[in-house]
Amino acid sequence: MSVKINLGAWSSVFAVPSKIVDEGLKFSDGVKLKVLLYVLRNADRELDLQTISKATGVNVTDIPEALDYWVNLEVLQKNQGGFSPAAAEELPIQNNSDIEIKEPAPAVEQAVQQPVPSVQEPQQRYTVMKPQKPDYVFTAQRLAVDEELKFLVGEAQNALGKVLSNSDVATLLMLKDTCGLPLDVILMLIQYAISINKGNMRTIEKLGISWADDGVNSVEAADNKIRLASQRTKCYSIVSSAFGLQNAGSPSKKQLDYCSTWVSEWKFSPEMLREAYERCVDAKGEMKFNYIDGILKRWQREGIKSMSDLEASENAKKTKESSSTSNSYDIDELEEINRLDYV
Repeated sequence: MSVKINLGAWSSVFAVPSKIVDEGLKFSDGVKLKVLLYVLRNADRELDLQTISKATGVNVTDIPEALDYWVNLEVLQKNQGGFSPAAAEELPIQNNSDIEIKEPAPAVEQAVQQPVPSVQEPQQRYTVMKPQKPDYVFTAQRLAVDEELKFLVGEAQNALGKVLSNSDVATLLMLKDTCGLPLDVILMLIQYAISINKGNMRTIEKLGISWADDGVNSVEAADNKIRLASQRTKCYSIVSSAFGLQNAGSPSKKQLDYCSTWVSEWKFSPEMLREAYERCVDAKGEMKFNYIDGILKRWQREGIKSMSDLEASENAKKTKESSSTSNSYDIDELEEINRLDYV
């Protein structure tokens, strides 16, 4: 007599760590789950992005972000250019005889019996740092029925001079729905990115999230945001020219803050900016924005606004020093300059 058990679909199964459901499910989307399930199902194969994309329908450009999500959650880990399961935490071994399988309670009863989580319950280790873009299928479905999204995509394509990929459309949908930016604001954002020679979706996405965080939800607020950004860029241009910098590149936020303070708030002329720059290079052998800021801050505090003011101030100090009977120094000034080395 022979015995054969037909398990049907259960004859081919693969393991999925419970951590994926316990910690990762809440913040993941269809893209991330598709990529992870396909990778786990084919754990014994060497996969490339094109293979994963073809099997899951996920855009190739979205796959690295999905894998990084599971790396951040410590489900996967990177090693030698590839991925492997993250090191498992040691857990006590549970005997199968202790496992009790119960029928699921009705939804209402289950809701009543479910204990209220303790306020001291530890938070999940993974925190979403930015809004998540919708997956390929959801984006395509929305584009087919959402007239506002269709209009936005058409205007964006005309402005950028290219056909948007599904990932690009997902970015616009995220800015519209998740970030809550109005269509007019998104279009102004795109035009602004083009005006600063950064007409690409990566910059548009980054700026859009920043605008949403700053509460830019109207045309007036967007116009003010662009005006302030343009003013800060102009200040950086004035400083770069005074320093004699060629091809200075994109400034950091801190550099923009410095330049805006020096030019817009303290009203230093290019001549004074150049003097501070040369003194910094003479003292440190290189340009250091924090050191230059220390010099200009001292001049601002002492009311020095021009080269004649600076010359008069330094002559007065020399006269005071020469009249002293001992070799003394301006202790406050030395401490100020030494402090700049540690800013």
